[in-house]
Amino acid sequence: GLGASSEKLSNTEMYPSFYRTVPSDKNLAEAVVLLLNKFGWNWIATVGSDDEYGRGAQGLFLSIAGNHSICIAFEGLIPTDFADPKAKNQLEDTIKLINKTKVNIIVLFAFSQPAQALLEHSISMGLSEKVWIGTEAWMLSDTATSIPNIQSIGTVLGFVMKAGTVPGFRKYVSDLFTSVQQDEFCQESREFNHLMNSDTLDTHCKQCDPISLHDVSSALSHSQIQPVYVAVYSVAYALH
Repeated sequence: GLGASSEKLSNTEMYPSFYRTVPSDKNLAEAVVLLLNKFGWNWIATVGSDDEYGRGAQGLFLSIAGNHSICIAFEGLIPTDFADPKAKNQLEDTIKLINKTKVNIIVLFAFSQPAQALLEHSISMGLSEKVWIGTEAWMLSDTATSIPNIQSIGTVLGFVMKAGTVPGFRKYVSDLFTSVQQDEFCQESREFNHLMNSDTLDTHCKQCDPISLHDVSSALSHSQIQPVYVAVYSVAYALH
């Protein structure tokens, strides 16, 4: 789940059977502090999304940063419910306050939607270029990276999970593409799903047909694949 990195889940009394397949947010917070120390950045702003992930990761970061002579010029939370009429004002107020502090470094702990909203407002309000430190929760999001004029926000540094190789995964996907391109596979698949009328059997997926193995090859080494593999393997091993 999206909150699987929460440090709360490390409490073995409350969650005796929880098995972690991704690093805890504590690891993330420690890594961010090490990065700030490396570059001597000790006057910063930190923003989190107002949800369990954002509050939790930011809280851990603040507790660790305080022990490493890092001054927090501004700390704030941004909304996750954009239907709320107050959301726009909250985002604008956050950017105004960041601007007042004259910080050049912003650490952002948020999922892609709140991060996207903050970045869009930063661009529209003319916030000067900053160094944004982020996590894959928003950094690897297509929606965030495709914001118009996104290059004007400055420099983005971030952390992604260390990925391992999932044995046989590339070959599996390659074989799957080969078989999907054969009509017999599609016919069998549709029949298996009991879609038996002739109109459906002759229908091709216009979005899927042009996709080739080359189009998805970059995603095959994505860091989120290994944790899924580890989780499935763990369940299978436990059942065995």
